Amino acid sequence: MFNKISDRIYIQPPEHYTDRPNIGLIKGERYTLMFDAGNSGANVAELKNRLESQGLPQPDFLVVSHWHWDHTFGMHRWSAVTIAGKETNSQLQKMAQWKWDDESMAKRLETGEDIVFCDEMIKREYQDRNLIKVVPADMEFDGSMIIDLGGVTCHLVHIRGPHSSDAIGCYIPEEKFIFLGDSNGKDLYGKPWHFDIEHEEDFMDETAKIPYDDDLVKEYLSVLDTFDFDRCIGGHADIMTKEELYSIFR
Repeated sequence: MFNKISDRIYIQPPEHYTDRPNIGLIKGERYTLMFDAGNSGANVAELKNRLESQGLPQPDFLVVSHWHWDHTFGMHRWSAVTIAGKETNSQLQKMAQWKWDDESMAKRLETGEDIVFCDEMIKREYQDRNLIKVVPADMEFDGSMIIDLGGVTCHLVHIRGPHSSDAIGCYIPEEKFIFLGDSNGKDLYGKPWHFDIEHEEDFMDETAKIPYDDDLVKEYLSVLDTFDFDRCIGGHADIMTKEELYSIFR
């Protein structure tokens, strides 16, 4: 169910079993924008049904926060105009060529193109991996982009962050709110860590051991300092105040 945060903002909470992230909906007087696409066609079908049952509009625009599978693999199932940052779109074009048989997935684990956690979650979400379809966005931008939905604007900004270099934030100045995607999270691809799906209850303890890159955090916070926001939300957690977000890095 999409939770109403304000008259303009709704959020579908994450579903951790198959790593489905928060999905944001920003409703203007003329258009509606969705932030992040869901991780599969099945996920998208559920999101569409929830919007319809709650009397909420289907999105006119769909923005993805970064390239990771759980935020992008549902893109092909939306009829909205899809938007991604330039770096994100470049990676999506590359991933569109990937194969999803056991051998190909195992090879990407060896090369570091993928990680065990994502490999296991993809296999859990997709009983039939032939259904995986990766597509680039219809539109891409470099740096920043503003979309006027009518009475409310979405400022899409390349905020980078410690999680992934392509991270995009969606700042809504009228609400003093920002969608962070996973940008405030740890670098799960660049730092070694252990994940065992048979003991996934250890996930939080294991990721807590991953250090933040201090230089990336400093750069990230300098970008966030340019936004006048009171509240924000990451990709897989609850809404935070600005102070709660900053305290993570202290």
